[in-house]
Amino acid sequence: MSLEAATEKIKFISRGKGDGVQILTEGDMIVPDINPDIYQILKADEDVIIDKVKAEQGRIGFSGRIAVSVLYYGKKTDSPVSFMKAEFPIEDYIMTDDTDENSDADITAEIIHTDYRLVNDRKINVKAVTGIKPSWSNGVETEAVKTVGGDDYLQSKTGIINTGDIRERITEEFNIRETLNIPAGKPDIAEILETTADICRREIRVSDGTAHINGDLRINVMYISADEKPVAQSAEFTVPFDISADVPMGDPFCMVRLKPFVTSAEIEGDISGDPRAVDINILITAVIKVFGQNTQTLLEDAYSLAAPLEITRKNVDYTELFGRNRAQGIYRGTVTADSSQPEMMQIVKAWGNIRNGNVTVEDNIITAEGTADMKLMYIAKDDNMPLNIAQTSVPFSQVIEIKGVKEGMTADVVTEIEDIAFSILSDREAEIRITLSFDAVVCENKSREIISDIKESDDAEDIPVKGGAVIYTVKKGDSLWSIAKKYHTTVNDILELNKNKIEDPDVIYPGQRFLILKKFV
Repeated sequence: MSLEAATEKIKFISRGKGDGVQILTEGDMIVPDINPDIYQILKADEDVIIDKVKAEQGRIGFSGRIAVSVLYYGKKTDSPVSFMKAEFPIEDYIMTDDTDENSDADITAEIIHTDYRLVNDRKINVKAVTGIKPSWSNGVETEAVKTVGGDDYLQSKTGIINTGDIRERITEEFNIRETLNIPAGKPDIAEILETTADICRREIRVSDGTAHINGDLRINVMYISADEKPVAQSAEFTVPFDISADVPMGDPFCMVRLKPFVTSAEIEGDISGDPRAVDINILITAVIKVFGQNTQTLLEDAYSLAAPLEITRKNVDYTELFGRNRAQGIYRGTVTADSSQPEMMQIVKAWGNIRNGNVTVEDNIITAEGTADMKLMYIAKDDNMPLNIAQTSVPFSQVIEIKGVKEGMTADVVTEIEDIAFSILSDREAEIRITLSFDAVVCENKSREIISDIKESDDAEDIPVKGGAVIYTVKKGDSLWSIAKKYHTTVNDILELNKNKIEDPDVIYPGQRFLILKKFV
């Protein structure tokens, strides 16, 4: 007897996810020489940017920066407000159980808390607490037997194994350049204070190896007017964008994070030459996680009616890509100007950040919880402090339905602010309405045995085929395959002899009695 085994090297990917940590970053912001002294901080925003992630033996290292911007009231200046920004480097590592230099590692970072302390009229001390959550996957290549043949007495059974996880991480950058004209009725521009951009109403479609991404850039330009008495002004713009990136062929799941960054904003003349236009450049960084599934048919078991076989089995850990779904939810909150703040007259802009909380997986549903930390800038009924900021946290709890998911599976959920609307309710209250999008991908960590080698036993002699008959009573956990293997017969022979008792070869019941003719003893 000569067995012919078809083998293939298969990469099994298993996923790990560690506990999150918090790191403290501290630094000083120094007022630029051309700016006035600080009287009072009006608005402070921060963002964490991870530039590099590297897996090492037993740990994941990362580095990046915290970008901080501050809008403030100045002393002894004709300008109503001034703007400054700074960046603070971060570099640290997280200990892990099973990473090495070949692991595929990722970091999720978000600002948990910030504290701004005015040291003197030209220095602000900044403390930022950043939450860091690591995830990683390990790939192991193993020789696996797919099929076996070459023996007329050989019986074999194959099965399907689905392996899948993040197949590739792609980072692409796209530059958007626009000339924006200040709306009629608003004054000319003397100085641009701050320009921000957010992405809303995004759509993602994958086809023929390309991820098509479109949506709107919501751009806000804050500037000092060119009036005799300068005032702070704000103009909102919506600019559509349509970008694309190459992804692996097939039908992969793509989870996309978009981060816009204003690289420059310059005053330009309009068609009349008046300073009423802004030439703006926006860099959109798209981070694309490509999830892929690989379906393999592998040999699960085999035996010969003529001679014993020597089968080598190996246990492998792997991740199976289970499913994906998207959902949207509308959430409302009330923003209140407290007694220490001036009353509201008109809302200038609204923005916010997502603070993710728990993601739980139950039967057929995923629940994503967290808060949206929202801020409103408004024109106040106070000539001395015409601009002010009010803020609130809007909690959210969103159910995402994916049929078949169950407790113990792992869910990746990306939550984004898609749209913001607001309205003034009273002198001190405004309602804010946010539309959130949720993109979820579910994976399941599994473990199973595969056959890495199969051959005829070296000390085995051919076994003569002899007859024999038994009446077998089915026990719990039995299958036709296990019974046939035990009594050296075939599944087809059992079916033929007991066709009046078996309706479905895959379903037998404890207590059933089958006639079995043994092929050898």
